Amino acid sequence: MTTTDTLPGRVLVIEDEADLQEAIVTYLNMEGFVADGVSSLKMATQWLRTHQFDVLVLDLGLPDGDGLKWLSECVQLRDKGVIITTARGEGNQRIEGIRAGADVYLVKPIQLEELSSLVSNLLRRTRSNASPRWTLSRMNWTLQSPSGVGFKLTHSESVLMHKMAHHAGQAVSRQDLVLSLGHDPAVYDFRRMEILVRRLRNKAKDTLGSDLPIETVHRIGYAFTAPITIV
Repeated sequence: MTTTDTLPGRVLVIEDEADLQEAIVTYLNMEGFVADGVSSLKMATQWLRTHQFDVLVLDLGLPDGDGLKWLSECVQLRDKGVIITTARGEGNQRIEGIRAGADVYLVKPIQLEELSSLVSNLLRRTRSNASPRWTLSRMNWTLQSPSGVGFKLTHSESVLMHKMAHHAGQAVSRQDLVLSLGHDPAVYDFRRMEILVRRLRNKAKDTLGSDLPIETVHRIGYAFTAPITIV
């Protein structure tokens, strides 16, 4: 059984100092996480449109805005683990960071081993508090909602869902989805993909009375944007 609990923790590192960003991202990836780095709040906002994550590592000294203000206003950060790394070490600034939603406040220079341990701790916490999840059965070709109501999938729908479920929270390109269906993207009519996704959404709406959490990612493909277990 594959669940989002057994997948590597996803970490977003927002750090404008290139060498430090590279060091953090490289170390966390070596420790078994899936880490990505961006160097500004604008880039972070764009990244969040197509990715899910578990833990945020945020530098406050960024070139394009107030990291604390962004932290307090960003809805995608709710229920996520947040580690602030900054040169600002005064007591009142630590308090501001905690109030803005940070779990940990690290003053630079930071120890990468300590950071990795903190990410692990926050990952356990965020996953233990995770919301109910969808369930995809490879054996029975069924998709079940968190409420326990399920419906049958066709072979193509099952393959499509399996591909997206393995990358839950991330945009999967149309080309990769086509390849998973056993077709050649060079000659495939992508309107067939749109019909397949629309049919799947309609089936979920008719059965569950609610929308299926499949998001269309402009110019890229599709993303399943909810916790899901594959059994």
